[in-house]
Amino acid sequence: MQLKDYAWYWYETYRKAYLRRTTQMTMESILRSHLEEEPIGGMDVSEVRTKDLQEYLTHLRLYGNKGNRKGNSVDGGMLSPHVVGKVRQILIAIFEQALMDEIVQRNYARETKPVHIPWKEKPFFNVATQKKFLKRLKGHRFYPAYVMLFYLGLRRSEVLGLRWEDVDLRQSLIHVRRVLVIEDGELVLHDAGKTEMSTRTIPIPHKVKTLLSEWKKRQNEERKAKGYHNDEHLVFTNKDGTPHNPGYFTKNFKKMVLKLNFCDNRLHVHSTRHSWATNMIQCNVPITDIQALGGWSRPDTLLNIYAHTVQDSHKKAINRLSKVLDDGEDDEKDG
Repeated sequence: MQLKDYAWYWYETYRKAYLRRTTQMTMESILRSHLEEEPIGGMDVSEVRTKDLQEYLTHLRLYGNKGNRKGNSVDGGMLSPHVVGKVRQILIAIFEQALMDEIVQRNYARETKPVHIPWKEKPFFNVATQKKFLKRLKGHRFYPAYVMLFYLGLRRSEVLGLRWEDVDLRQSLIHVRRVLVIEDGELVLHDAGKTEMSTRTIPIPHKVKTLLSEWKKRQNEERKAKGYHNDEHLVFTNKDGTPHNPGYFTKNFKKMVLKLNFCDNRLHVHSTRHSWATNMIQCNVPITDIQALGGWSRPDTLLNIYAHTVQDSHKKAINRLSKVLDDGEDDEKDG
């Protein structure tokens, strides 16, 4: 069986049924664009070796896929390290199954060289900028949702998919159970499941609790209007009760960033999550707590993403210890 045919068999049999439609579309695009039309895709899967896969990945990185080599790409046809890394991850999964199916003797894809993804500093809202941003947007319809992003580290899909039955104002808790996403042009409410840790419970700080209580009163007034429909009991909706479009929500956030010239123009809605994690680390919150509250799958994932911030906090910790020890030496001299 050719590698491209086995890849589609693997996807249809072992992956597709367990993925959301958006993830399905991404994986299908990768298989079509970066494997199906490439020479390696025509090789018999039992004959593919590490050397073949390494040459293929290197070629993708340097020259792109077959479509890119026709002049349809930017940057000289090169594919980004992130995309090539995704292709490698999929190949590793494919060959792991081929190993279990006894088609190959080893997972040759795993033996290829990992793709180095250079670290780029991500812009984030520091505490001062965050305060200015929210102060300027107070009264905006999206203001309560923006506060949730900044204060709780929620993903956009989690905020827009939040239902009132998931909000326990008495116990000051929020249960993250649903996400609102766009699939094939339609708004769909799914169980939260980007990772096993995505479904979680988060304490609500006093400011957020007060804001949600006020927002609930406002929504109850809007509910009286003719034509209002909010069958899913979503917390954040348009005035008629319909869900917010995630795309519009994102564009509106970016519009506000550009409008307020004290912000870094590179900031976007997901920067709030990055800002939350960065600020939590700077507040010396343990990584395992940040992981659990933010819904990351593993603490090492968080460490890899925010290694630079962790290093900064390490420097501060060492300097604090050094100051304590130095002060102790001075006391001994005085004695």
